Amino acid sequence: MNLYVMRHGQTVWNERGISQGRSQNRLSKIGKEQVQERAKEYAHVKFDIIYASPLMRTMQTANIMNRYHNVNIQKNNNLIEIDRGTFTGKMFNDLTDDQKILFMKNDEGCKMESYKHLFDRVKIFVNFLKYDCRYDDVLIVTHERVASFIEHILTDTYLDLNDKKTFITYKNAEIKSFKFY
Repeated sequence: MNLYVMRHGQTVWNERGISQGRSQNRLSKIGKEQVQERAKEYAHVKFDIIYASPLMRTMQTANIMNRYHNVNIQKNNNLIEIDRGTFTGKMFNDLTDDQKILFMKNDEGCKMESYKHLFDRVKIFVNFLKYDCRYDDVLIVTHERVASFIEHILTDTYLDLNDKKTFITYKNAEIKSFKFY
């Protein structure tokens, strides 16, 4: 199976440094341009299906990517962004030092989803691909942390859920490809 893992294009909240979490934000003008550029770049690549987070920014990204492919786009809740709880809609730079510590720890007391929970649901999705997906060429449109955890699982690389320095980063509209058996 050929997997293509993509982070959504840039949003206005990305531009402003606002924590999006599961908010329904749209792509910014720059974000749409990023994805259109990527869509042209990948127009020759065969996709059998697109799996996407159900949030607006990922669905917009998936629809733009699909202009050259005209395949089914399947929403999957295991690809949804990590829940940022009480920090959703807040600018990181406006947080107090104590709030920044809680945010960086993904503190569940702030109604945030733990990295362990996120990793477990991403693992469910990867297992679905491994055991139940019948397609050969798959585009996955998701969010940075989800994409990072997918890559860690696919490549079996070191990941410490308590150390963000071990997390793989994805820029807006970045696509990485993997062979998956």
